Amino acid sequence: MKNGLTSNRQQNPKNWSIYFLEFLLIFLAVTLGFFAESIRERIGDEDKEKEFIASMMEDAATDTIHIQEAISLNTKRMLALDSLAEILSSYKPGVTGDYEIYRLYRKGLNHPVFVSPTERTMTQLKNSGGMRLIRKKAAVEVIVKYDDMAKNLVDQQAFYELYQNASIEMAVKLLDFRYFKFRAKDTSANNEARLHTPPHILTHDKLKLIEFGNRVNIYQGVVKFYIVRLEEMKKDARNLIGILKKEYELGD
Repeated sequence: MKNGLTSNRQQNPKNWSIYFLEFLLIFLAVTLGFFAESIRERIGDEDKEKEFIASMMEDAATDTIHIQEAISLNTKRMLALDSLAEILSSYKPGVTGDYEIYRLYRKGLNHPVFVSPTERTMTQLKNSGGMRLIRKKAAVEVIVKYDDMAKNLVDQQAFYELYQNASIEMAVKLLDFRYFKFRAKDTSANNEARLHTPPHILTHDKLKLIEFGNRVNIYQGVVKFYIVRLEEMKKDARNLIGILKKEYELGD
């Protein structure tokens, strides 16, 4: 009986080489699976990276268009403010036309023209951890710089509104704002009277007019500096597009 058991063990042995081979096959299967998953993740990350880069370039191109429009409109505003400040500082009753003050005021202190940088892609990069996908150092640097410039531009807009509001507050004491309510199709008696009555300022006090001119002049300087910021951001937007195209070998 003992010899029979010994004989069966010898007929069905599983030597160490077979165990090792099985272990090796399992190890290779797990390793290959790991590498395959890593490759899939890397390819997925690269696809996401390219999507972010393409989207960032689109945002910068959109910003460039809006920035150029804002530069043009704010340049006209700056020139109007410069002329208004000059008229106020040298105002002479009966000589200086009050209508010109109203005309320049409307051009210089109407609704502000701001640029709101496109944050579609930048928000995704920040909130979803997308910045880790941007592998190229030059791309990361130019994106971060552009984001900083956008923040500086928004900060400057706060000063823009502050000095504009200060000028408007003083204008309320010197100008008759009913003249800004003209309606060509309004046939009411009051409107007809205003249409045929030249606009006039409410005071000829020299000191008040000079003070108003000074406020306008300060505001004009703020607008001028805002234009400088716009020019800087336009340059950065074009630089960002150029660098991303070069780094990722993208065509037009």
